[in-house]
Amino acid sequence: MYIAICDDDYNFIETVERNVKNILKQNQRICNIETFISGKDLIERSKETFADAVLLDIDMPEISGFEVAEELQKIKSDAIIIFITSHEDKVYQSWEYQPFWFVRKNHLQDLSIVLKKLFAKIDANHEKEKNIYMLNTEGKPALIDINTVSYIQAYKHYILINGENNERNQVRCKISDAEQQLYPLYFIRIQNSIIVNCRFISKVTSRSVVLNTGEEMSISRNRLEYVRNEFQRFIRSR
Repeated sequence: MYIAICDDDYNFIETVERNVKNILKQNQRICNIETFISGKDLIERSKETFADAVLLDIDMPEISGFEVAEELQKIKSDAIIIFITSHEDKVYQSWEYQPFWFVRKNHLQDLSIVLKKLFAKIDANHEKEKNIYMLNTEGKPALIDINTVSYIQAYKHYILINGENNERNQVRCKISDAEQQLYPLYFIRIQNSIIVNCRFISKVTSRSVVLNTGEEMSISRNRLEYVRNEFQRFIRSR
């Protein structure tokens, strides 16, 4: 995890950094902390490496915290920003930038609660990212969410990726190439033109697989034993 702290006051930066380190230690977290006394420096650094969260002062010379937040959100629209300021009257102005939280400088003890909530959000984001697989195709790579894509179907020189709410993404890729890439993630080919995500299989019959969406798809005769074995392999992995 990487946290950036930005404030034009050296002494206050040291205080915030010390508090953050104590909270990290209490929560058994490992984190890289980088400090900035200039909003411009933070913006330039963010173009190279973006922090998981930014603790940002609002009142700074040259460029205010609000202006910094606006630039950061141009770089990363879902930037996690925690404003820290001694001016409580600016809390309402801060909502324009959709901050994760607002902490008063004379109430830094609130950081303990705020950072715990931050850890939970970052953990959830990382867990979601682990479920995303980048499928190499003949064009732009396609992102596969292994928890929402139920099956993939061949269509001429393309494949149709079927997701939640009947969403369908068409990309140029051979079904055999998709099968080879997705096999380790428990996607199995049940016939020449269809690959099914085992997470969506409700049961395997002597002729078909039934998905938990209610859809039923036939299995090629020469693939029946393979499908049964692979589905059992998936179940054992749970």
